[in-house]
Amino acid sequence: MQNANARLQEAVAQPETPIIRDAVIQRFEFTFELTWKCLQLYLQHLGLECGSPRATLKKAFAEGLIETPEESDIWLQMLEDRNLTSHAYDESLAKRICQRIRDAYAPLLNRMAERIQTLAWD
Repeated sequence: MQNANARLQEAVAQPETPIIRDAVIQRFEFTFELTWKCLQLYLQHLGLECGSPRATLKKAFAEGLIETPEESDIWLQMLEDRNLTSHAYDESLAKRICQRIRDAYAPLLNRMAERIQTLAWD
């Protein structure tokens, strides 16, 4: 997950072109998938069950891994956008999602990657 996050952060630091936009979206997809699955594993380690990405994000908020209601809303929007990127390509949608990745999602994913490194897994 850390490597995927670093690659996402590298992509969002680049000026936007169509190729960079595609790279940002693809790296976002990988990073989001790995992040929610890592959260799921940690929550299971705590004895909590959560099967879907949405259930995992809600449980992560309840357990304080996602810290504020505003962050929780962004994580749920991130999930919706991740699901949209799986469907047919629409350039105007891709531009909007890429902007949200740059403005909100990449910083939150980066903070979560840092937070996950500090968790006790014993």
